[in-house]
Amino acid sequence: MANTIAAFSEMVTSQEIVCATKTQNGFAISLSSNEIVFLDEVCEIVSKHNSDEEIIALNDTDRGIFAVNVEGDIIIIEKHQIEKIFSGNGCKDASFSKDKFFILQESNELFLIDNAGESRFSTILNDPIIIHSSDQGDYVVVASEDGSLTILDDNLQVSHHSVPRDDDVEVISKISTDGLGKILVSRSSLGLVVDERAVNRIELWDFEEGLIGEAEVPSRITCITPYRDGYVAGCFEGEIILIKSNLQVSIISKMEYSISEILEWEGDIIASYWFFVERLSPLGRKIWSFEHQNLVKGLLKLENDGILIFGNSVSTNDSNHITIIHPNTDPKEDDIIPSQDFDSIDLSNEGHSGMLTDNESSAALSRSTIDGIESLISDINEPIEDITHANEQANEDLLQSLSSTARSLNIPPVANAGEDITMASNEDSKADVTLDGSGSYDPDGEIVAWSWSTGGGRKLGQSKIVRVRLVPGVHVFTLRVTDNMGAESESSMTVRII
Repeated sequence: MANTIAAFSEMVTSQEIVCATKTQNGFAISLSSNEIVFLDEVCEIVSKHNSDEEIIALNDTDRGIFAVNVEGDIIIIEKHQIEKIFSGNGCKDASFSKDKFFILQESNELFLIDNAGESRFSTILNDPIIIHSSDQGDYVVVASEDGSLTILDDNLQVSHHSVPRDDDVEVISKISTDGLGKILVSRSSLGLVVDERAVNRIELWDFEEGLIGEAEVPSRITCITPYRDGYVAGCFEGEIILIKSNLQVSIISKMEYSISEILEWEGDIIASYWFFVERLSPLGRKIWSFEHQNLVKGLLKLENDGILIFGNSVSTNDSNHITIIHPNTDPKEDDIIPSQDFDSIDLSNEGHSGMLTDNESSAALSRSTIDGIESLISDINEPIEDITHANEQANEDLLQSLSSTARSLNIPPVANAGEDITMASNEDSKADVTLDGSGSYDPDGEIVAWSWSTGGGRKLGQSKIVRVRLVPGVHVFTLRVTDNMGAESESSMTVRII
């Protein structure tokens, strides 16, 4: 069984959570309703503040909370008072450093602003889309829409500039700095040119020296954070990779979905994907797993040995959950129980026994044919008249060979795990769910084996229909079917218990 931890505290809002920042006694969040909400370490609301526009970036400082809205205005919340200290003109992106703000406006102008709201420097860039400043604010890295990279100093003067390959189309997906002048950049190409060059790669830059080197990565990087003497990154195809200072890349784990966020925690790695947050050792061993109520959008370290998790609901009618977990909590075993362990199930009832009913057995034994193949075989076996006996013999040999080849063709079976399910739990916070794979079929033969498993690989049963008892959360199940010629296929479905 998988080890899981429970939430330490939680709150729910009907508004979308845009961004968050930690504070000395908790955290602050920005909502799609243009509110900024301060909460304590147990998710209790401390205060609320209204903004004229939606806040897209927050940063906690000794002076107060600084916020940037969609117009590029900078406001400060100090002692429950809101003051605008800079007026923008449409904001594409924003990045904070220790005592500076970098604001990228819709006009493609980049501003460096001090914490008093004074604009110190500005420069026009070519279609910038991402900005990332160092922690000290001594340089800022800019990614442009055409795939070029620009590194500027604290006077916004260009230190280094890198253009994409002229025979391909490239994008920069992520940028990370380590506080020591090193910059890790993730690049991906559309692969318009087929050659030995990596489609997905990382580049390591030094603010003073420029490009140090590059290395291939398994898929597009979606998140990066400094880790030990290098970095740890999450990828689009679910890989979690360690990147050493010499750009040696190793895959330590692979999830079923894209990695959305990644953190370092006491030498371990905390990563989120889909509805899940997991803690992994440096070797990729899973320490615990946590299931969130929403698709995970962000992870944030707090001051009280906790981690804030926030996400987006999959439906506009669902609530958005804000959760605090304590990573050092002792995990417990997950509760996913196959139906054969249920005391309450009547195993003599064919509808729930996991055995095939008479109708199901008849359907499994019935053989669907492919008109094209059967017609081909029929045509091959029809007598053919030819002019000479020699030609007849040659044609016979050829037709027998074609007939044998056609009969040896095998079309793989089609697995069908059924539609995704959402259902309410009972008074004991459990729900009995039937997993039904009877929609599976084999076009040119018959299915001889079924196998159900959880998203984590745990085997549940080898019958077409299986029942499981689940706790609230999101659970993934996979059905694998095998036909009489040994071909296999898989299908997955999701069960959400609320």
